[in-house]
Amino acid sequence: MPDPEIVPFHPGRNATIDTLRWARKRLAVPMLLEVDVTHARASIRAFRKRTGKGLSVTAWVVSCVARAAAEHPRVHALRLGRRRLVLFPEVDVAVLVEREADESHETLPMPVVIRNANEKSPADIHEEIRRARDAEVPDGAVAIERSVSPRMQLLFFRLPAWLRDLVFWRWLFRDPFRIKRTMGTVVVTSVGMAAPGVRAWGIPSAVHPLAVAVGGIARRNAGGRDDEEVLALTVVFDHAVTDGAPVGRFVRRLTELITRAEGQGGDPDEG
Repeated sequence: MPDPEIVPFHPGRNATIDTLRWARKRLAVPMLLEVDVTHARASIRAFRKRTGKGLSVTAWVVSCVARAAAEHPRVHALRLGRRRLVLFPEVDVAVLVEREADESHETLPMPVVIRNANEKSPADIHEEIRRARDAEVPDGAVAIERSVSPRMQLLFFRLPAWLRDLVFWRWLFRDPFRIKRTMGTVVVTSVGMAAPGVRAWGIPSAVHPLAVAVGGIARRNAGGRDDEEVLALTVVFDHAVTDGAPVGRFVRRLTELITRAEGQGGDPDEG
């Protein structure tokens, strides 16, 4: 019987661990949704055929989330001290992209922030995500945007957790404007690729006030009609900044945008 393999623990993985530790402090409430995407997927296929350009389901969902959040800014608000909230008119969405960290081929989820995503088309968002996936990432980097040198990033994540909290995380979370500049106010992650054809939900743990997980797409019998394609979607909101009623209005608008396939770059039925 072969011996177990022992591999190094990449210090960049501490970025994910830190995020999960701080996410536990949020008063997070998840909502699990099923959204009919039959028309939307047909629209995406028509767009690809008509333009010859790529368009992913994730980019399309990011666009819909950003537009709905811009209409209901309370769902991605940030606390300013104990008595005030900051409601942002624009929506910066962090999207997690899996990249190799170094020559060891260790893969890490690295965020790329789509700025003003509510004003961009799904095709533009798709292109930004594609560029992030193709961008050169230096050894040691834990993020695609290079605000700090990869060497300093690697040294930072080798520090003990309590010192990382003191040096960076506590400093970051004291200022909502700093939070937005650093990581946006919304995060969208995709787990659908892990379970094609299965309605699989992911429940993300995030430090953002609004997190959305794009799950699997599966067919559902539509009662005599053609089968529907249904997307499993999870919305997680921070109960410290918003309540069920505003979230309900946001979710209603989000599902409306997704179901109608709005914002696909022209008439959804065209092509």
